Amino acid sequence: MISPYAVLSLLFPIVLIGGVGGLIVWHVRRRQELLRRRAAQVASVGWYPVPPNPWLQQVAANLFREGEPGETYAGVYQGRGLCVLDYTYVTSNGKTTQTHTVNLVALTLPVALPPLTVRHESGLRRILRGRDLELENQQFNDQFRVECLDDRYASAVMHPRMMECVLFNPGLEWQIAGSAFVSWSVDGFVVPDVLARLDAMTRLIDLIPPFVLRDYGQPTFS
Repeated sequence: MISPYAVLSLLFPIVLIGGVGGLIVWHVRRRQELLRRRAAQVASVGWYPVPPNPWLQQVAANLFREGEPGETYAGVYQGRGLCVLDYTYVTSNGKTTQTHTVNLVALTLPVALPPLTVRHESGLRRILRGRDLELENQQFNDQFRVECLDDRYASAVMHPRMMECVLFNPGLEWQIAGSAFVSWSVDGFVVPDVLARLDAMTRLIDLIPPFVLRDYGQPTFS
């Protein structure tokens, strides 16, 4: 006669495998539904799917690390060209790996400008990245760091009104990358979040002084 414990020991792996398989199927279906819902939202705002942009993919690699592009959409926002990219990369501590998904949003600039990055400040970044441009707004210095090779240019871009606008949008990290203004966020992009970021990005772009565009800008070529 087979004991109940033996029966349980035989059934447990089957139940476990079935449960894991069901969880995987649920996750895949949920992701497919989220992507379908997002595609409908994207269509409603007039964006359209495009092949991954190699230039924006390289910006993502420089900000994070080499990875793989996901869904990419292009469109226009308040007269400026835009591109939205999902991006996935993997980190490892030597024992385990972790997959990260981020998204990047780019708006075109009228000229190509030298690189400038505004990130959230942290003690770890202060130690690892070293020097940071110190500006006259201490609240800004405490919350953000400005990474740029040209202090004079960076100071011209980060004037008082620009810093106030950055502080008014504390969740936004961004970079001037050539002829584009780029922001990023964790996870795959969500249309309402992108629209809110585009609004903040537009305000920041409009605050770039005309003399900066004139003195530091280079023509763009389509």
